[in-house]
Amino acid sequence: MNASQSSYNPYQLKLFPILTILGWILIMLALIIGLVVLTPTAASYFGADSKEVRGAAEAGSQLLSQISILASIPLWLEPLTFLGVAFFICGIALEFSVIPSLVKMRGDAMVKAFPPIVKLGS
Repeated sequence: MNASQSSYNPYQLKLFPILTILGWILIMLALIIGLVVLTPTAASYFGADSKEVRGAAEAGSQLLSQISILASIPLWLEPLTFLGVAFFICGIALEFSVIPSLVKMRGDAMVKAFPPIVKLGS
């Protein structure tokens, strides 16, 4: 095996795709849950009744359950999205952490390959 066909394969190169894809999955999951749950609930809450009717809603009514859904879902969707962004950024950082060692490996390969190349040219 020559220097250009090295078997160097750090764990970061195996782990970063998993973390970045997991990050995108969590972000998209939060987006889909937000669209599927919050959009129809908000449309029925704000679109069907006037502000006076919503303000005068009695305990246990459907309007109050809709506003509780509208208030509670974002409270756990935001941390889920933040976790997705954290996984994505961690995956990108792992990918970038490999670059110095790959450059060093290529430099070592050039140090070994350069003297024979110079001898061929002269």
